[in-house]
Amino acid sequence: MTKVLLDTNIIIHRENDIVTNYSIGHLYRWIDRLKLTKVIHPLTEEEISRYNDPNHLEVLKVKLEAYDKIYTKVVPTQDFYNHLKDFPEKTQNDKVDNQFLYEVYSKRVDLLITEDKRMQRKAEALGIKNKVFSIEQFINIASGKYPKLIEYKTLNVKPIRFGELNSKDIFFDSLRKAYPGFDDWLARKSEEQVYVCFGDQNKILGLLYLKIEDENDNDNKISPAFSPKRRLKIGTFKTESTGFRLGERFLKIIFDYAALAHIDEIYVTMYPNITNLRQLLEDWGFELYGKKDKELVLVKHLTKYAPERTPLQNFPLVNPHCNKFFLPIKPQYHKTLLPDAILNTENATDLLGNIAHRYALRKIYISCAFRCDAKPGDLLVFYRMGDKDRKNFSSVVTGTGIVSKIKKGFSSWNDFANSCQNRTVFPLSQLQWLWNNRREQLILVEFLFLEAFPKRPTLDFLRRETICGPKEGARPFQPLNDEQFGKIIAEAHKLGES
Repeated sequence: MTKVLLDTNIIIHRENDIVTNYSIGHLYRWIDRLKLTKVIHPLTEEEISRYNDPNHLEVLKVKLEAYDKIYTKVVPTQDFYNHLKDFPEKTQNDKVDNQFLYEVYSKRVDLLITEDKRMQRKAEALGIKNKVFSIEQFINIASGKYPKLIEYKTLNVKPIRFGELNSKDIFFDSLRKAYPGFDDWLARKSEEQVYVCFGDQNKILGLLYLKIEDENDNDNKISPAFSPKRRLKIGTFKTESTGFRLGERFLKIIFDYAALAHIDEIYVTMYPNITNLRQLLEDWGFELYGKKDKELVLVKHLTKYAPERTPLQNFPLVNPHCNKFFLPIKPQYHKTLLPDAILNTENATDLLGNIAHRYALRKIYISCAFRCDAKPGDLLVFYRMGDKDRKNFSSVVTGTGIVSKIKKGFSSWNDFANSCQNRTVFPLSQLQWLWNNRREQLILVEFLFLEAFPKRPTLDFLRRETICGPKEGARPFQPLNDEQFGKIIAEAHKLGES
């Protein structure tokens, strides 16, 4: 029986005045589906007993009866504290956190789920990082390992009008609680476009609303005041944790929208405790700018590439001095890894399934190439290898991506498998075969999908332009000079479709 200890912040999060995590329902469903046992600690009951609101206290006490409990207490050992020398125990909260971690460290429970980032850093120091998860981390790992248990048979993102949505969907409950007057706002927006992801029975899994503001728009509640600039405002951005990287799929929409509208900056306002969304945005280059009443203002600049920042933080900007390389992809993998670059002859309805890497903006490709000189920040040019017949025309260049990580020399199978997460096109059985047969050659290429070409240059074009040899196709990590890359881009953006 696998025991999952839930931190107090998981138990009581629904009772916050401002909802700080929208994914507790998915977490509990995953725990139940995997037949794991939810466990609470005596210290959780003690903390809840001090709850100020007697009505909330009574509700919480009733809910606690649904959990298994730890009845015996243990004292952490000195060996345990030796690992935490960089995390001195100063407060009662520190003591409680350490007690929870010790339950995992001493193997009295198998897993701990907490939204406390300091506890997760402590877990790394204790060597139990693989047993202490946030809600999002647990769902991503569970959905990657057990895809057959995922409850959403079809997932897609499409633009519709607010007025077409079911305003009674429970998806909106947390937004109503957090934002007074939400229903009036929803009614005013009825004719405006919003991007929505639906799951089974047309339930809403994610929603994104964007608004362009020009130089004359000025929200006088933002401090410090914005300078005049063309901006894209993320008006509403919420996703449920499903293990499908929906947040990244919406980020791709945001960045594409900004590029088409020639936007200088993107910004969003949010409550400080919405930590998962804030972390996602900061990973992708949003920075704390200021405040709007009780909300934080985060901004992402889109005008100039910053060499000191990571490719992820700079995205979608490209290093003007980067190197360029071909990345050939076999046809059986290309469509599902790069659904945005699907060919006109391929069936798009095949892409509505419950597979995480299709939605991810960060993707992973595994190569056994003899040589790879690409490095983070370099540009990849995707080359879909053709079918056996008419290969000269069925082999095409389909788009570009930015290298975010290159990893070689894996220390173990777990190191390799964990590095792949659920961002790769290869199933677990294929990854195991690669590890058993090609481990010395394995190259993990993590890239950020940038653009699908409107027109697909063919192998025939590459040969005519001497980019490839007369009897050759593109080779793995074959370098492209600026002239060759310029020819491909010019051909890819000619009017008309290939």
